[in-house]
Amino acid sequence: MIGSGTKFNRYTLLELVSEHPPLNRDQFTVQLWRGRDDILDRNIAIRLMRTQDQRLVKVLGAAQAAAMADDRRLLRVLDILDIGATQEDPPYTAIISEWCTGTPLHLAVNDSDTPTFDAEFALDSVANIAWALNACLSINLEHGRLRPSCIFLTENSEVLISGLAVDHALFGPLFETSTSQDSSTAKDVNGLGSLLYCFTTGLWPYPVYSSEKNPDPMVTVHVPFSPKAGKDIPLPSNVKASIPRAVDDVVSRSVIGASKSRGVTRIQDSIGFANAIAAARDYHTPLSTTTVRAPIGISQHTSSTSFAKRVIGTVVAATLVLAISLLGAQLLSASNSNTTQVNSEGSLVNPTEILTSPAIPYVEIEVGNTAGTIPIASVRSFDPRGGPPNGALGREREKSASRAIDGDAVTAWTTKTYKTATLGNKGGVGLILDLGEQAEVTGVSLGLVGYGTDLQVRVSNEILPDPDLWTKLVSIDDAGPQIELRAPRAVSGRYVLIWLTGIPPTESGKKFQGGVTSASVFGSVDSD
Repeated sequence: MIGSGTKFNRYTLLELVSEHPPLNRDQFTVQLWRGRDDILDRNIAIRLMRTQDQRLVKVLGAAQAAAMADDRRLLRVLDILDIGATQEDPPYTAIISEWCTGTPLHLAVNDSDTPTFDAEFALDSVANIAWALNACLSINLEHGRLRPSCIFLTENSEVLISGLAVDHALFGPLFETSTSQDSSTAKDVNGLGSLLYCFTTGLWPYPVYSSEKNPDPMVTVHVPFSPKAGKDIPLPSNVKASIPRAVDDVVSRSVIGASKSRGVTRIQDSIGFANAIAAARDYHTPLSTTTVRAPIGISQHTSSTSFAKRVIGTVVAATLVLAISLLGAQLLSASNSNTTQVNSEGSLVNPTEILTSPAIPYVEIEVGNTAGTIPIASVRSFDPRGGPPNGALGREREKSASRAIDGDAVTAWTTKTYKTATLGNKGGVGLILDLGEQAEVTGVSLGLVGYGTDLQVRVSNEILPDPDLWTKLVSIDDAGPQIELRAPRAVSGRYVLIWLTGIPPTESGKKFQGGVTSASVFGSVDSD
């Protein structure tokens, strides 16, 4: 009799997690167990199916395809095992997958302490899910049944996904949809938008189309449904306060039946969804600054995101205008009366000396802003000092260069490994960001691989063979994984060179390797 303690080769059943009853007479109950891999001494997930189940062939095909997906955010299929019949039990097939100790999303949002998540965390989490699913599109694979119970949040703030393709093969789509949206890819878009809805509101969008296979939808998603608002699903901001419009925009373009403005186009696949999330994050947390002039003595440690300090900057500017006005009036009065003035030390000063005295020096501080993010049209690697086969204007790991601007912080363009931090005799390698047209560049935001990167940011209107010929915008040494650099003045050009002159050590400490996980350019496009 199959039960807790039963062993199949190297695997042992420990605890029954759930049972799913058959949907028709040609199907059988499917069990999900927490098990143990006795050789690797780790927990695993074991899904047991009767070999006579009509779904088995489809499920095995999905499991084999899911095993090929390569993304650490996906809980992998590890093994498929045939279990022969015994005197007590019929034959079974076991699908072995990774086990996750994280908290399922439906339990997290049903927790009274954390019923919902802030917009930034929600956008980041669902973006991770979208990029993981996008990695599956290269092998023509979709999840097909996204729901709160297949999303896990770990203690390390990671988001993990279970049931890739297999859940859809077993149970079909989560809810019936219209025939015009009857592809797995479209269902994943709807699922991603619904997950964003769930993260921010703690609710699941009410299914527009009924399903005879799901007479009780609440049992399927395990979270309450959104309220009905006529024919449309209300947007998140109409359900819960303080949800930004950026979230509404993504939901309206992805969730089937959600309210949307006329002319809004639906997102077509997971990569489109990830890009929509990236745009929403830029809208929600714009990265830009405005520079004001203040006398020396004013603190320069000013946060670009601090409202209070933006107010201080405004007050400083207003004070300067008032002071200059008073000084002008005082000088005008002095010239008319032809009298002497008293300086701060109590000495008499001729009015004409005031007009010719040195100006008070000023420094520039950042207090909040007008310049925006400039779209990056394309990217390429740059290795002009590399030896054969690179040669002049050579490249380094060109195929992965696009990972620096794909919006996924997990992927990265990396250099080759070097014996020294200074990349041997090269002096540097890097990336060229093509802005598509000439722009006034004021700074960059970079995600870097490791700790201890030396780099320069240079700008040019053409791709010059020597990095030293590019106009230097800003530089930094010993940078960490995330940096934002601002220049004292803008530099005009179409191309931005991220030039790595020093790279951090690898985990072994014996070699050195650098890289870029993300890149954004600040400034404005030239109007002429």
